[in-house]
Amino acid sequence: MSKYFDPLFDAAAPNAEPGQNFTANQGPNVLAPRGVFLDSFKMTIFGDVTTAPVTIETVAAVMSQFTFKAGQETRIQLGLQDMIAVMAVFYNKLPKVWENTDSTGTSYIAGVKIPVHEVIDRNITYSWSANYAAQTNFSVVKMVLEAEYLSVAPAKKPLILVPISWTTPGSTGMTAINARLQNLGSMIGLLLFNTTLFSDGLDVTEVQRIQLVESGKQTSMLSSLNAQNIEGQDGYGDLAPLGEVLQNYSYWDFSDDPIDVKAGYLEFIADVQATAGAVRIIPIIEKV
Repeated sequence: MSKYFDPLFDAAAPNAEPGQNFTANQGPNVLAPRGVFLDSFKMTIFGDVTTAPVTIETVAAVMSQFTFKAGQETRIQLGLQDMIAVMAVFYNKLPKVWENTDSTGTSYIAGVKIPVHEVIDRNITYSWSANYAAQTNFSVVKMVLEAEYLSVAPAKKPLILVPISWTTPGSTGMTAINARLQNLGSMIGLLLFNTTLFSDGLDVTEVQRIQLVESGKQTSMLSSLNAQNIEGQDGYGDLAPLGEVLQNYSYWDFSDDPIDVKAGYLEFIADVQATAGAVRIIPIIEKV
């Protein structure tokens, strides 16, 4: 056996309809390993549009949280919008989407690939769960979920993809985020989600800059405007559907010189310039 694709959540074959009903929380469900290396998950969400058009952001919001655990350790805990951003920065590829602009029909996000990189240990129980969040004018939701296994383990380390969710305070200025990364491994990338966007006539967002504090020492100051462009992001003007999903993200790549969060630790200080806004910081960690 070489590469193996294991359908975890789908209609029984043969079937004219892809996917299985996803209108309630699923799991936790135990994985029965089909290889020595769990490389990734792939996910599709689709459903019916009723009454009025819905955006791709609304379709993504149906999957409020996908969780993968190795024993009691949480490896992945992301909503679908964040998973699309991780796919964009990790693989430099995007899923297929259809944003229906009519009041009836179907919309979908297909083939979202999430890296895992887990060498299977038969003494550990692996599990996944998916949380459903109902969205206005989007119903009869279905999901396809599969796991991709390899028969030979490559030289890849397990990944930890767990966001730090934070609401900015009621005043602007430099604010320490109450989160510390330690005893994990190496940070190879950092994603930031801001609710407020830079736009024509608006030059502030929730976190304008991030000050990194490595083992108590202030190091890099990261500008959210000077971040790396990622696959699918567009400039000012009319955006394609996935551009609208990804425009809220800033990304910094540390893969050529990872930050040690095993022997050392990492903390964050935010330059807050838009108050009471929802922010997510997603460190991409290679577990050691």
